[in-house]
Amino acid sequence: MADLAGQLPITFHRAIDMCCDWRQALEDIISLGCHRVLTSGQDSSALEGLPTIKQMIQQSRGRITVMPAGGINERNVKRILEGCGAKEFHASARSLCQSAMLYKNSSVAMGASLSPDEFSHKVTDDKKVMNLVTIATQVSSS
Repeated sequence: MADLAGQLPITFHRAIDMCCDWRQALEDIISLGCHRVLTSGQDSSALEGLPTIKQMIQQSRGRITVMPAGGINERNVKRILEGCGAKEFHASARSLCQSAMLYKNSSVAMGASLSPDEFSHKVTDDKKVMNLVTIATQVSSS
């Protein structure tokens, strides 16, 4: 795939979080020519995996961008960026949006009871994005 990408930057998605030896995996990813690696630090969220993300950034020595991901929001992005020294991060910045459907049969559920109902969907929230950018900019300039 790296050959097919040509000059396009390559991001290695969170598969590193499932590796038994992330240190070796990081070296392998770098040797493949990837430009960044998306990671939650082998934990459920970037905040929980912060110590490992910091170690990944230290090991990378600028050869690849380590991009924290997983559960990043306006409440924790500052702590994550300051805690590991990352220059980039990934966040969905989503909000729940109600459907514009005119008729809603609320007596029928189309999915699991723990998932959002059929009458709403998640969308990227531009206000959340702007707040995250503002916070990250403040961190990088301090």
